[in-house]
Amino acid sequence: MSDGIMKTILMNSISGRSTKSKECYLNMYVHSLNEAAKMLHEAEILLKNKAFQRAYFIAFSALEEISKSQLAADVYTGFIQEDEFKKIYKSHEAKINRVKWIQIDANIYPCFRWDNIHVDNFDFKRKLKAMYVDIDFGNKKISSPSESVSAEDAIKIIKAVRVGLYQIHYIVDELGEQIGTKGFMK
Repeated sequence: MSDGIMKTILMNSISGRSTKSKECYLNMYVHSLNEAAKMLHEAEILLKNKAFQRAYFIAFSALEEISKSQLAADVYTGFIQEDEFKKIYKSHEAKINRVKWIQIDANIYPCFRWDNIHVDNFDFKRKLKAMYVDIDFGNKKISSPSESVSAEDAIKIIKAVRVGLYQIHYIVDELGEQIGTKGFMK
């Protein structure tokens, strides 16, 4: 167990927050981060094999898992209430808005900018276009995933996932800060 998770459990105990009733959120935090890491690996394999659209879709899904992990951590630490979690959990847009910090970190910290890959805004509609054929009924124009998502798009979103997972690892495992948004708001 990482120092940050141990610190979080200790802080919950000291503050008198019941950890037993919220233990599922700690488990969700861990499981969601593990899934995000697996998805990153899968997206990298797809990218290497030039399956850019599917790589994009899976990497974007990994961002949503990262968001879910931080939401779960915030419930566990008492930073947000369960009802707020449930509201955000059901909204793809709300989940993605909660990881906007990943895009900012990827583009401002010199340690992430060395590769000159600029991470764009996260666009849920592009995620869907990466997987499915779409139609613009007004123009009667059909677009396929290969027309909607490029290799560059996949590279950028994969970088975002790497940055997000790295930052969480650094804050929680290396620095030993509490899990969730509290660790990023110091």
